[in-house]
Amino acid sequence: MTNDALPQSAPTGRTTQDHIRRANLAEAAGGFDGFVSVDWIRDSGASVSRTLAKWDQGQLAELPAGKAWDVVRMDRSHGWRTVTALRTAGVDVGPVLHTEAYVEVLVPLGSVAAWDQDGATVVAEGELLTVPPPAVVAPHTLNARSWIVPPGTTLTDGMALYEAYASASASMAMDGTR
Repeated sequence: MTNDALPQSAPTGRTTQDHIRRANLAEAAGGFDGFVSVDWIRDSGASVSRTLAKWDQGQLAELPAGKAWDVVRMDRSHGWRTVTALRTAGVDVGPVLHTEAYVEVLVPLGSVAAWDQDGATVVAEGELLTVPPPAVVAPHTLNARSWIVPPGTTLTDGMALYEAYASASASMAMDGTR
């Protein structure tokens, strides 16, 4: 049998960079041991295939809040201080999204229902978060969005976030920043 008799695959039209980007997307979507975890996307109620297709095209995807997780939104400087306070306290920090104006922290559903901290809000159920692929981690961005902490297997504890936010607020009041 000669090589001429072997079936030939159709050209995909993808460049090496395209293949690298697709591999990075698969890994960043929560891949473990070569398998992609897309539970956090599916559990949100979003279409996994549509989300991955958007990311494959270099675009942001939209995921609704309030079905699989809640989101606390705070201004950027307060958000960065809050994440630092969480890490300093040894808390497992789940996904944290960075936008031009905000830091958004994903927490277990219902864990921040009684949130009453000034300067931060709980995102309404069904509000769409515009998110980059999990591989886009600060300082890298996609359309001015990146992950401070990419999606993984955990969410930030709501009470720990509340305490860290209060601590960051006190720290900012003491040094006169806001």
